Parts: sequence; C-alpha cells; structure tokens
Amino acid sequence: MGFERYESRFQAGEILAGEIKRKNEDLYDFIIKNPNQFFCFAIPNGGVPVVEGLCSQFNTGYDMLIVRKIKIPFNTEAGFGSVTTDGTVLINEGLLSHLNLSEMEVSDSIELTKSEIRDRLKFYEKEANLEQHYKQHIEGKCIFMVDDGLASGFTMLAAIKMVKKYSPKKIFIAVPTSPLSSVQRVSPYIDELFCPNVRNVWRFAVADAYKHWYDVPESEVLEIINTSKYYLKK
Repeated sequence: MGFERYESRFQAGEILAGEIKRKNEDLYDFIIKNPNQFFCFAIPNGGVPVVEGLCSQFNTGYDMLIVRKIKIPFNTEAGFGSVTTDGTVLINEGLLSHLNLSEMEVSDSIELTKSEIRDRLKFYEKEANLEQHYKQHIEGKCIFMVDDGLASGFTMLAAIKMVKKYSPKKIFIAVPTSPLSSVQRVSPYIDELFCPNVRNVWRFAVADAYKHWYDVPESEVLEIINTSKYYLKK
C-alpha cells in the first residue's frame, strides 16, 4: 500500500498514535489507561505540532527538549555534534577526526552552542537549571521522544543521551518519517521506535512526507505552547 503524505504535522502526530496501536496494542492500551506514567519530549521547532497531535490522542503531558548542533567553525551550516537543553554533549567522533580542529576550537564551539541554548531557554521562559525538573518528569516514567522526522538520527541520539541521565523506565521514539539507516542507528539505544513511513532510500528528506512543508517559525511554537492543554508550562 502506498504512503499518503501527511496534511500537517499535527495530523502526523495523530497518525502516530494509530501506529503505536497497530504495532504494540498492549502499549497503546496501557497509555490510554495510565497517561500519567508517560511523558513526551518534542524537539523544536518541528516536533512541537507533532507532539500536540500525539498528546491529543493520549492525554499525556510534554515539554520541549532543545538540541542544537555544534557548528563547524569554517562551515557553520554543518555540525560535528550536538548539545541538549541541560548541557549534555554528544560528539560525532568520526567526523571530528577529519576536521583538524584544535582543542580550543572544539571547546569554543561547544560553549557557543551552550550559550545559544541558554538564549532559547530564556526565550521560552524556562529556568536555566532544569535538573530537578527533568528528574521529576523522567525518573521511573516511560518517555516518548518526538520530532517531525529523523534525518541522520544524530540529533535524536543526543536527546536520548540526555534523557537517560535521569533514569527513565523506558524510552520510545515516535516520528512520522525516517530513513531506514537512521532507524537502525537509534534503535539499539531505546525500547521501541514507531514510524509509519520508513524509507530505504539513498536520498532522504523529511519534507517529502508532508503535503505542505515549511519550517515551523518560533511564533507558531509560542502560539501552540501558550494555548496547549498538554504542554508543561514552567
């Protein structure tokens, strides 16, 4: 059966709930009966409308987990790693070994990325020290990590590394689209991955899974979280 592209990111989130039911009905039933034992993290910006759609089906809460790439100094469109909301760093060691960067250049790039995240936290009116906050909402709970799609999967790996620091019971990934290579890259680090559109292709773009693709602006993220019943306001 051919894949029908998503009308919107919100609809993709609703469809993800159906994918969970199709693939693991016991888990689906457990979420419906015990929504408080689950918590979702959306990777902004694109993951926010997706997680709204998912949470609307499950009545679970969510927060944003900001991940920023560590930019290569001489090519700032590319990155050699990622930093997450709480300062967790994941380096792409294979790439870094080919870049001939000095220790100072690596350190400065990481610090710049951490500064960008602090700015994002301030923009979204989040506390700078979130350790207790994450402990409260992650420890002993089943966590869903949500984005509008996986590309290389490296951003999601950084997010997983952060969440694992706070002792979750289980970690699930729910994304509307992904290349098979990224599913294989992240699956060993989590309990289960849900994705209705896994594509075994050489050239992959998240945008191809959506009828009307656009980069989600911060104004839309703010509108969603300010009116959401599920977003954890902090």
